[in-house]
Amino acid sequence: MPAEKESKQELKYAATLSGVITLRMLGLFLILPVFMILAQDVRGFSPQAAGIAVGIYGLTQAILQQPFGWLSDHWGRKPVLLLGLALFALGGVVAAMAESMATLIAGRALQGCGAIAGVAMALAADLTRPERRPVIMAIIGIGIGGAFLLSMGLSVPLATLLGLKGLFWLTVVFAIMGMGLVLTIPSIAVPVEEPVSENAFEMRPVWMLALSVFLLHGAMTLLFVSLPPMLVDQFGFSLAEHWKIYVPAMAGSILFMLPILRKVGTRHSESKMLPWAFIILAAAIGILPLSASLAALGILLAVYFLGFNLLEAAMPALLSRITGSRGRGRRLGIYSTFQFLGAFFGGVAGGMLLGYYGSEVALLVAAAVSLAWGGILKWSSSSVFPTGEEK
Repeated sequence: MPAEKESKQELKYAATLSGVITLRMLGLFLILPVFMILAQDVRGFSPQAAGIAVGIYGLTQAILQQPFGWLSDHWGRKPVLLLGLALFALGGVVAAMAESMATLIAGRALQGCGAIAGVAMALAADLTRPERRPVIMAIIGIGIGGAFLLSMGLSVPLATLLGLKGLFWLTVVFAIMGMGLVLTIPSIAVPVEEPVSENAFEMRPVWMLALSVFLLHGAMTLLFVSLPPMLVDQFGFSLAEHWKIYVPAMAGSILFMLPILRKVGTRHSESKMLPWAFIILAAAIGILPLSASLAALGILLAVYFLGFNLLEAAMPALLSRITGSRGRGRRLGIYSTFQFLGAFFGGVAGGMLLGYYGSEVALLVAAAVSLAWGGILKWSSSSVFPTGEEK
C-alpha cells in the first residue's frame, strides 16, 4: 500500500478509536462537576457515599484493565471493546434507574468494569506503524482532553435540562454510539498465543512506564483538585467560567505538541523525551501558585498541557513498540491499571493536601514528585529502554 494512503488509513482508524474513547470518557466526565449537588436528592446520600460513587469507577477500571488486556490477546480486540462498552452501558442503566445511593454506587462500579483503555491503545498499535504511533496516540489523547473540556462546558447546562438520571441515560447513548464506531474498524487477527517473557530484566520498561503514568495521572488529578479553588478564591472565576482558561491552554499546547511528536516518532526517541517532558510539567505546576494574573496562569497551564500531552502520547507508543505484538494487550493493560490507580490516589492525596495545607502546598508537592521522577528517568532511561524497531 502506498505510504500516503497508509497514513490516511491510520489517521482514520485513530480518529475512530479516539471517538470511541471520547464518547466513553465524556460519559464519565459529564457527571463529575455536578454529581455532589444533584446526588443530594438520592435516598441514603452522605458526602462519604457520594465520594465513593464518584471514585469507585476508577478502582474497578484499575482492577480490570489487565484482565481485559489478557482477554483481548486471546479473543481479539474488537470483541473485548464491545464487551467493555456494553458493561459501561449497563452500568449507566443501573445508575439511571437507581433510587438509592447503594444502587447508584453499584451502577458507577459497573460502568468502571468496562475497562477498555488498554485494549483501545493495543488496537491502535496493531493498526499503525511504529513511527506513526506517537501522533496516533496523540490523536487519542486529544480526544480524552477534548472530552474533559466539553464536560466542563456542557455538564451544568445538561444537568439543568436532564437531571442526574438524564445524564446517566446520556452515558448509555454514548456507549451505544461507541459500539457502532467499533464495528466500523477492521478485525485484526491476534497471533497464536505463545509464552511471553516475564523475567525481571525484560519487564523493566513495562514497570517503568507504568510508574510513570501512575505519577502523571496522579499529578493531573491532584492539579484539578487543587486548581479550581485557586481560580475561585484568588481570581474570582466561577466554576462555569473555568473553560475560558482550560480551552485556550489546551489548544495552545497542541500547536507545539504535534510537530514534536512527529519528529520523536520518526527517530524512535520517545525515551529521550520522557525526562524532559516530566521536567517541563513539574516547572509549570510548581510556578502556578506564583501566578499574579490570569494570563500568566493560562500560559503556565499551556506549558503543563504540553508536557502532559507529550507524555500521554509518547509513553503508550514507546511501550507498544518495545514489547512487540505478542502480549501487547496484557502489558498495555498493566499500563492502564497504573494510569487509573494514579488518578484515584492523586485525587485522594490532592483532597488531603488541599484540606490541610491549601492549594499552593498541594501543587508544590506534585511539582516536586514530577521533578524527582524526571531526574530518575534521565538517569535510568538509557539502561531501561531498548532502542530500534518493533519486535
